[in-house]
Amino acid sequence: MILAEGNLVRLRTIRVPDLKAAVAHPFSLSATEPMTDLAWARAVHDQTGFWTPKTGVAAFEVEDRLVGTMQYYPAGPRVHGFEIGYSLHNEDDRGKGYGSEALRLFSDLLFAQHAECHRLQLIIAVENFADARTVEHCGYAAEGTLRKAHYAGPGEPGDCLVYSRVRD
Repeated sequence: MILAEGNLVRLRTIRVPDLKAAVAHPFSLSATEPMTDLAWARAVHDQTGFWTPKTGVAAFEVEDRLVGTMQYYPAGPRVHGFEIGYSLHNEDDRGKGYGSEALRLFSDLLFAQHAECHRLQLIIAVENFADARTVEHCGYAAEGTLRKAHYAGPGEPGDCLVYSRVRD
């Protein structure tokens, strides 16, 4: 099902043929745990299609080619909104505006579909300057630092920045 279309990308629900490419990127289908097992991904797809009223994963494609995924899930028990995660699968697709347009479309879609949602947020590692520029370009504002909140590998956790966009 098509969720939104822009000038560069189209957002749509996840399809079975997307799963093989998506599981190659551990957090492309799940923000809470790496989903790298194709059978597990297929079972989740068969059960929910990766789209429920409170969580979801959307594919974004360029010219019918899967480029990445966008996710939403509850931001926290007392936050009236969602957290968003996204994954651009191929380095060669970076810097072309695909991620920015997908994030704008996805954000607008969530606000349109969820009247109770007053806030969208993203959490980005402080060293991820490219993602910071992308989210700022999409109307998200930096709010603060989550200290020692990001695990990118062995060792001490790193700091993250919280960005939000609120309903007008």
